[in-house]
Amino acid sequence: MNALFALINARNLEFVRDKSALGWSLLFPIIIILVLVLVFDDDNPTLYQLGAYGDSPQLEALSELKHVDVIYYNDLEQAKHKVSRHLIDGLISGDSYWVNPDSAKGYILEQVIFSKSPELEKQTIVGNAVRHVEWLLPGIIGMNMMFSALYGVGYVVVRYRRTGVLKRLQVTPLAAWQFLASQLISRLGATVVSAILVFLVIALMFDISSQGNVLLLVLNTLLGSAAMISIGLLVASRTRSDELCNGLLNILSWPMMFLSGIWFSLEGSKPWVRFLADCLPLTHMNDANRAVIIDGAGLFDIGNHLLYLVATILICLALASRSFRWD
Repeated sequence: MNALFALINARNLEFVRDKSALGWSLLFPIIIILVLVLVFDDDNPTLYQLGAYGDSPQLEALSELKHVDVIYYNDLEQAKHKVSRHLIDGLISGDSYWVNPDSAKGYILEQVIFSKSPELEKQTIVGNAVRHVEWLLPGIIGMNMMFSALYGVGYVVVRYRRTGVLKRLQVTPLAAWQFLASQLISRLGATVVSAILVFLVIALMFDISSQGNVLLLVLNTLLGSAAMISIGLLVASRTRSDELCNGLLNILSWPMMFLSGIWFSLEGSKPWVRFLADCLPLTHMNDANRAVIIDGAGLFDIGNHLLYLVATILICLALASRSFRWD
């Protein structure tokens, strides 16, 4: 028993003396709770989403309604498309409003609009709703890739450093960027192949077909996975402690899990929430994949997402190479 207590005491001392790991274990849950409260705690939850384009005299009265969120659009056709696919519940512009007769929430919102502004002219938009599995599939695949990319390379590099593997590699002609590139390419292949297999299985089970070019899906998935692997390499480039690495990867993965549109749409969310989401590479990969699968988007339609992912890869790899430590 003395040996058991001695080992327990030694492990406790090791943890307490690792100031970085101890700090993250205390700060991480506090940070997560604060973020979730700020993002999702709402005394006036949104039940209906009403799109708006341009000016409408009746819009002021409708915008004052509780539980109705007014979302402004700069493109009328884009707003109509969202109504047709049940992504928003209605649209108002000028002296007209648009609803989808097949939308249950659209039907209720129409009664509200008619009671407040009966003079508005009704316009009907027909379109099939996006099936939940079609909307959810890209997000779930993206989440799985995120965990595989971040933790798959983060823990490996830290373990190499802790066990002395990197110190032995340091005496070889291998450059830091070559080692990082090898980790990226190796993990990239495994991550993308698994994502393709999951997509094929679910597509066959639920009869899902991509409206856009499948090669665009592969390209976006490659870039999205490489971006997240690059972030994992940047985190692990100087980290020695497993506990610290775990804390850093958690604080990166949790915001992406909640703010990258995996479980629910961020349509009509607060501007600062949307800003944070747009800073995350997983958001861009998910949005691009959904645009290709659901709307048949082309290369130029998702070009801004692809450019962001490329920039993330280059910046993170450059920083990781510059700050990389072998010991």
